[in-house]
Amino acid sequence: MRTAASANPEPPELTYGTFNGFAYMPAMPGIAYRVLFRLLGTQEPGGRCLVTEEELAEALDVHRSMAGRGLQALILAKLVFRQAKGIYFLNPMISGARSVTEHLEAIGTLDPEDRLDVDDYQERYDAAVAQAEREKKEKRLGRRSPSGTSKPAKAAREGTAEVLSLSTARGRSRRRPSRS
Repeated sequence: MRTAASANPEPPELTYGTFNGFAYMPAMPGIAYRVLFRLLGTQEPGGRCLVTEEELAEALDVHRSMAGRGLQALILAKLVFRQAKGIYFLNPMISGARSVTEHLEAIGTLDPEDRLDVDDYQERYDAAVAQAEREKKEKRLGRRSPSGTSKPAKAAREGTAEVLSLSTARGRSRRRPSRS
């Protein structure tokens, strides 16, 4: 049986953080905010978060794909940086630290492109989301055939459209009927 203590481990003590970066927060999907609040509440000093999508999904009582969508939105918004599978860092402008000095040093080393306190933050986020969607679409289209175009679309464009079975259109061989 899970208890409140096991579901919500005691986070390391943080003594300092600045949160003015939230004033520039872009409009993101709702799950992104839930994931962000979970990461903020369980971060280690310096903003390191050791958590998998599966663990986030369980803690938030959502499907793993929803937790992944939330993380992706946070990454595109530059609120979270992925170091490796299960290792994320919060942007120093919203993370906690052990001291004022440690926190300000982290912000000082931040790439100007990753700052949150810029007037065009929403536009940058929207552009990143649009770029990710384009890349996702290109990747999806590239899987349809080696040439990057689906066979029915290519045939229609060349004027050689023919009637294809669904399995042929998908690039699969027909299933053979089972022999009883």
